Amino acid sequence: MSERLLYIGKAAPSREIRAFLERKGYEVSRVEGLRPSLRALNESEYDLIIIDADDTSPINLHRITHTAGHRPTKPFVVILTSSRTGNLDSTVHDIVLVRPFTTRRLEKQIRLLIDSRRDYVVTLGPFTIDRRTHKVRTPKGLVRLTPKQFHLLDYLVRHPQQVISRRELMEQVWETSYLGDTRTLDVHVRWLREQIEPDPGNPQYLITHRGQGYCLAIDGPLEQGGEPLI
Repeated sequence: MSERLLYIGKAAPSREIRAFLERKGYEVSRVEGLRPSLRALNESEYDLIIIDADDTSPINLHRITHTAGHRPTKPFVVILTSSRTGNLDSTVHDIVLVRPFTTRRLEKQIRLLIDSRRDYVVTLGPFTIDRRTHKVRTPKGLVRLTPKQFHLLDYLVRHPQQVISRRELMEQVWETSYLGDTRTLDVHVRWLREQIEPDPGNPQYLITHRGQGYCLAIDGPLEQGGEPLI
C-alpha cells in the first residue's frame, strides 16, 4: 500500500516535487489556502505532510504548522527559502529543508521520517507504548504518562526481566548520579504502578527487589511497530 502524502502549497512550485514522489510510489494530494489546509489536516489521514512555507503568509503558516504539530503521530516537513526561516516556530516541525535542495534529498528525509514512526510504537506483553505521544495501553486501559513516568517505563521496557539498580535508573532517567535522596524515584515508581498495575498495592509487573532495584517482570519479545496510540 502506498504512503499518502499531503502537499500544502501552490500548484506550480509543487509540480516537480509531486511528479518525482509519485514516480517513487507515493500517493500525493495537494491543497492550497488556509481553510482547505486546515480541513485536510483535521479530516483526512496522511502518512506525512509537506508544507511549502514560501507559498503561505506568516499568520497562516503559524496556524497550519501548529495544527500539523498537534497531530503527533504524523511527521511533517517544511520547505522554504532561507529568508523565511525567521517566520517558523522551530518547536513544532520535524524537518526543515531550505531551498535549493534536490528532490532526492526530500524523498530521503520523507523515507526516514516515515520509517522512524514505525519504531515509536513498541509492545511488551500486555503493554503497548507510543514513544511519540507518551500513551500506554495497559491492562487497565489507555493512559498518558508524565514525561518522567514515561521515561522510567520506557527504560524498564527496554530491559525486561532485568533488575535495574537505583543508581542506573537515576542516571538514565534523571541524568544524575547523586543518590543522597532517591525518594523521587520511589514516588515515581508508585505513581507509575497506579497507572499500569491492575492492583498497585500488589504489583505483578513492576517489582521491587529490596536492596537491588526494580524489575519489569514480563517475559517475551519486545515487538516494534504497530498503530499509534491517539
